Amino acid sequence: MKFPPGRKIMLMMIIIAVVLTATCIIVSDIVFRDIMNDEYAMTADANAATVAVTVDGDKMEAFAQKVYDIYKASDKKVDNTKTNDPVFDEYSEQFLPLMETDEYIEMREELQKIQDVSEADCVYTLLPVPEDKTLIYLVDAAIEDDDLVTPGCYDLAEECCYKYLGDLSKGLPAFITNTVEYGWLITSCAPVYNSNGEVVCFAAVDLSMNEIYETERHFLYILAVLLLGITAVICIIFIIFVKYKIVRPINLLSEAAGQYRNKQVNDAHNEFGSLKIHTGDELEILLGSMVQMEKDIDNYIDNLTKTKAQLSTARQHADDMHELAHMDSLTGIRNRLAYDKEMERLDNDIENGYLRFGIAMIDLNYLKYTNDTYGHKCGNAAIIKLSRMICDVFKHSPVFRIGGDEFAVILKNHDFDHIEQLVDEFESRIDSIADDTSIPPSDKVSAALGYAIFNSETDKSADDVFKRADTNMYERKKAMKAARGLPTNGR
Repeated sequence: MKFPPGRKIMLMMIIIAVVLTATCIIVSDIVFRDIMNDEYAMTADANAATVAVTVDGDKMEAFAQKVYDIYKASDKKVDNTKTNDPVFDEYSEQFLPLMETDEYIEMREELQKIQDVSEADCVYTLLPVPEDKTLIYLVDAAIEDDDLVTPGCYDLAEECCYKYLGDLSKGLPAFITNTVEYGWLITSCAPVYNSNGEVVCFAAVDLSMNEIYETERHFLYILAVLLLGITAVICIIFIIFVKYKIVRPINLLSEAAGQYRNKQVNDAHNEFGSLKIHTGDELEILLGSMVQMEKDIDNYIDNLTKTKAQLSTARQHADDMHELAHMDSLTGIRNRLAYDKEMERLDNDIENGYLRFGIAMIDLNYLKYTNDTYGHKCGNAAIIKLSRMICDVFKHSPVFRIGGDEFAVILKNHDFDHIEQLVDEFESRIDSIADDTSIPPSDKVSAALGYAIFNSETDKSADDVFKRADTNMYERKKAMKAARGLPTNGR
């Protein structure tokens, strides 16, 4: 589909505006999310560090040892991703007695107090097991029983945390996860030390990112609507500008060109000169050029008209001369010159692989007798009658008069495919004339026909076919003379 220049400019402007808007939204999303992730990561790390220095490391160490002993001794280990597995219930039930101990209840209440005054959504402690790449839950500060994780339950460490399990003193820097159950969470783990300065477990906090991400999506939606609105206003202003400063002048020039084209050649022209375009740019310069061109064309139009008439006359004369040069003056069919050129074309066709043609030679009988007995006028009439008969029989092939009483036919296409039937028809017409007693002897026409078909094995040129056709014609002439009791020598 083709668009005019003005529409192309408008379309390009709209595409650029949409691309810029989309780019702005995408970049804003990336920047906003990076900033919020960094902010929440620092908050999570700070909260985890606060929890780590608040809890009693020695109590956590003692409780962690009990949990670890049960974990190691159990032969039914199932991680938290398989809570629907019946074996998971059997595994977690091994740790239920620990939840009834005073030390667990006391540590849980302590963590709940910390969770209440902190920004964290979840506060809990984890026992890292580097050799298994697992993190075992110790004490969970969750208030609701549905959210409470039983001691001993464990998660497989995220791959991004593997490098930190070799040195527990660094804890686990904040990392983000997205699960079906909790959505977006940022988790940070800080090391908890005992009185001897040894890392006994991790203090972990979870900060929910769901609300902030929802806020981000709402912000991006408002930003998108605002940017699209601004884009629409800019596009409308730009479209109006393009319409009046570019499209309208171009349309005026186009209409003037159409009017110029529709006027008669000899009419006065002032289509461009009457236009009022004052854009102060290339369009106004173009109008000036068109006005000057209009004047130049008006100056030259008379000379061009005269020249055209002279050329037309000369061309017609040349065509007439060419036609006369290739036409036989007596019969109106093609002459020897045209035949020679056709033979050259046939030789080129042979070289290019075109081999389907033949040549028929036809010679008028008794022309000298007719001229001597009835006069040359009757002889010419016989030549004309024979040429018409040949043209009527061989309708689909070019016919040439190549001598006083000799004719040649280049057999192609339909005539080539039906040569036998056409030869029979021609000879039947000749025989009918000979047997028709109502035709005066002076008006009778007799002719001999011989033809040859191109043979790629024996013929090297079109002239070879012509020679065989001429020989066959001569043999046919002798047979016709013998049949009438006439001498067979001569042609």
